[in-house]
Amino acid sequence: MAFLAANAWAWSRFGIIPLLRFWAGFFAVLGAVVLVYARRARRLAEESLQWPPVQATILRSEVVEERQTSFNDEPTAAARTMYFYYPEIEYEYEAEGRKWRSNRLLLVRVNFPEPEARFWVEKYPVGAVVTARRHPRKPGLAVLQPGTAGFEQRYRTPFLVGGGFLVFGTALWVVLHGARFR
Repeated sequence: MAFLAANAWAWSRFGIIPLLRFWAGFFAVLGAVVLVYARRARRLAEESLQWPPVQATILRSEVVEERQTSFNDEPTAAARTMYFYYPEIEYEYEAEGRKWRSNRLLLVRVNFPEPEARFWVEKYPVGAVVTARRHPRKPGLAVLQPGTAGFEQRYRTPFLVGGGFLVFGTALWVVLHGARFR
């Protein structure tokens, strides 16, 4: 409600074109931030192949299900529910004389199809001792699946999302640049 009220106030105070320009700029900046995140995650994933291996013990391993329901304005339309699955695998390892915890399977957090999320949870059961890779200068940063091999699509997803936001925001900004105030 506060979001809608703030937008209604901005529309009445400044008009629709400045409000839309604000949102265009917001989406363009958001897209740029996501692209920077995507590039950093991909670079770290490629570097993680060279990180020192550490023995890790799996502390928690479960499939987390997130449910998002969207409602249609039409009274006869049914609500649409989407499910997202994440293999939530927490592990502990020792580095530089200290114990660390991580829950990174990959260096990006993206959803998986349910069977694939279950596969990863079964691969890393609670109590298992496995090999993780940890960052050489940041021992708190570790990953169970180093590199991008087999996960190219997972690392591509943030690029697509960020690029989509950047293109949408920039295109809207350009279109609105020529619009006249009324």
